[in-house]
Amino acid sequence: MATQHSRAAARLMISPAVILLLGWMLIPLGMTIYFSFLRYNLLMPGTEAWAGFENYSYFLTDPAFFAAIWNTLFLVGGVLLITVVGGILLALLLDQPFWGQGIVRLLVIAPFFVMPTVSALVWKNMFMNPVNGLFAFLADAIGMQPVDFFAEIPLLSIILIVAWGWLPFATLILLTAMQSLDGEQLEASEMDGAGAVSRFFHIVLPHLARAITVVILIQTIFLLSIFAEILVTTNGGPGTATTNLTFLVYAESLLRFDVGTGSAGGVVAVILANIVAIFLMRMIGKNLDA
Repeated sequence: MATQHSRAAARLMISPAVILLLGWMLIPLGMTIYFSFLRYNLLMPGTEAWAGFENYSYFLTDPAFFAAIWNTLFLVGGVLLITVVGGILLALLLDQPFWGQGIVRLLVIAPFFVMPTVSALVWKNMFMNPVNGLFAFLADAIGMQPVDFFAEIPLLSIILIVAWGWLPFATLILLTAMQSLDGEQLEASEMDGAGAVSRFFHIVLPHLARAITVVILIQTIFLLSIFAEILVTTNGGPGTATTNLTFLVYAESLLRFDVGTGSAGGVVAVILANIVAIFLMRMIGKNLDA
């Protein structure tokens, strides 16, 4: 009886926080869904009208939508590939004892604490600028033509910038997992004649499997909504070359002032993100149960 009263009291005490959290999540979502069924343009106030699924039809048949889906998938996949492979290599390096190890680890993790807008501006103006950038200077030094990154390879440039910011996160998670590996197991395999490559693929990599799945899940959730790096570097261009789903919603809502279509795009983005998250959660669940 006392246990039931204590549980009821606990529920009563946490209920205000739960109600506030639900309101904070559900009210904006509900307003977005409501606006997605309206013909609502910010340049024509007072002319709002019910549009039904017209906004969804317009958004899903927009040629930019398919380009945005492809760019989103390519962006997420490219960043994941760089961060996972690079994170494993850096974790292997940082796991070895050497002088100044603490300082090097701090320097490797530091980019994760730089704001995305700041890092994108630094890369754009100090590294990738085709006239005054560091890469242009190095190209001139070896007699090569400087590359105009944001005109010739814009999406790849965005991937490099985003991957630079997320690589420390992957490294930190994978390094923590690597340090939990039993050293005696590695020593025993080495005594049995296993080489470094064999030990990596048969002992180290399987041990890192769970950490890798966690990195993929967390990064994917955030990478689906990448926006700042695109806004301050390419503004979605040239054309739609770097327009992902998030930037397309922004363009509809705040560049074309079409709140109805932008809201419909936001609902579509939420649905697609949840589908991806559920798929990844199922994959991770199978991996963790294995």
